[in-house]
Amino acid sequence: MDEQKIKALAERVLTEVNGALGCLTILVGHRLGLYRNLADEGSATPAELAARTGLAVRYVEEWLLAQVTGGYLDHDSATGEYSISPEHSAVFVDQDNPAYMTPFTQWITTMSAVIPELTEAFRTGGGVPYEAYGQDAIEAIGLGNRSMFVNDYARSWIPALPDVEAKLKNGGKVAEVGCGIGWSSIALAHGFPTVAIDGIDIDEASITQARDLAEEQGVSDRVAFHHTPVEQTELTGPYDLVTAFECLHDMPYPIDTLTKMRELAGPSGVVLIADEAAGDTLEENTNLLGNFFYNASILHCLPQAMVFPDAAGTGTAISPSTVRTYAEQAGFKSVEVVDIENPFFRFYRLAP
Repeated sequence: MDEQKIKALAERVLTEVNGALGCLTILVGHRLGLYRNLADEGSATPAELAARTGLAVRYVEEWLLAQVTGGYLDHDSATGEYSISPEHSAVFVDQDNPAYMTPFTQWITTMSAVIPELTEAFRTGGGVPYEAYGQDAIEAIGLGNRSMFVNDYARSWIPALPDVEAKLKNGGKVAEVGCGIGWSSIALAHGFPTVAIDGIDIDEASITQARDLAEEQGVSDRVAFHHTPVEQTELTGPYDLVTAFECLHDMPYPIDTLTKMRELAGPSGVVLIADEAAGDTLEENTNLLGNFFYNASILHCLPQAMVFPDAAGTGTAISPSTVRTYAEQAGFKSVEVVDIENPFFRFYRLAP
């Protein structure tokens, strides 16, 4: 028995438990506006921060201590004031910054809440309905990807498809499958002021929020959201661009989804898939990102798909070979990996 190996693993588990607890304190600070208050109004003592936010000082004090010992906030022992650096504000406060990570902490609450249903699914082979994950999951997905859509979709992803860009500059028609709360559609509408977009999603709560956001963002005249499985949509093409961003792996019937996307694109449209940048082998995925994919898969992506009978059960770590196989079976003639730099996604252009 290797005692050092035992000790190392025990310490690692403790570190990961502490990390999960830290995520929950981040979520508390986010929901109560504590990070934003420090970023907007400057450093404060516990009493000052409590007064500014209308919160109980003893709780605020303990939260601040956790944040400093966790390395999230700074403390001036001479003045007793706590502050947040501009760099940490980018991660905790600035929704437009690509480094904004706060929404991901909501995965801790939403995934832990369904553990009873998940363990039962292990026994039965069934799944956990998407709705069971609640509002935290909707926000974690929608706001977690928002900065990429706002910063990159119209500015760098579309220019990587010059023929599509030319069409969208002159109007154009786009369908977005698995649109969630709609930030991708809204970002594209802002980037191309004459394009018309149809967003499609199976989750009613997400579609309701997407419609509200489109109104708030002033694009509801050109962006419409539809609550329906894509395979059953009454929308008809041809569309210049049909997309599915980080959701093909979630689809219970991905080949049917791709078949419908091919129909919507018609003979001259383009289908663009962005999904996890996973490798084809376990060895390629034995790293931080791969471990993240598999953890997310077993806790959310796989069980929400397995609710449906005879689901494909793809899982989060969808590989290039799997995408190619699905596309081929859906009738696409070719699959091209598009040269778009992204830390999480791989982009595929599918030719109808």
